Formats: sequence, C-alpha cells, structure tokens
Amino acid sequence: MAYQLRCDSCELDRECRDWIEASEVASEHEAEYGDHWVSIYDVPAA
Repeated sequence: MAYQLRCDSCELDRECRDWIEASEVASEHEAEYGDHWVSIYDVPAA
C-alpha cells in the first residue's frame, strides 16, 4: 500500500511505498523543521 505525505507549512507532497518509509520521512521532516506538521494519507488503490 502507498502513502501520501503532505506538510501543513511547505510544499512537501510526496508518495511513499510503505508505512515505514512514510513514517521515517515525516519524522525527519518534522525534526528538521520544528514548526511543520506532516500528515500521512492512504493512497486509494486504482
């Protein structure tokens, strides 16, 4: 299953292939930019 990342404070809009990758990318982004919040969404199957 794929996951879409979106940040509330910048243009981050990225698709990740699994939850582990999505979670790591979101955590790294939030650590680098302390005032940003990243949401992770399920990408519906085609």
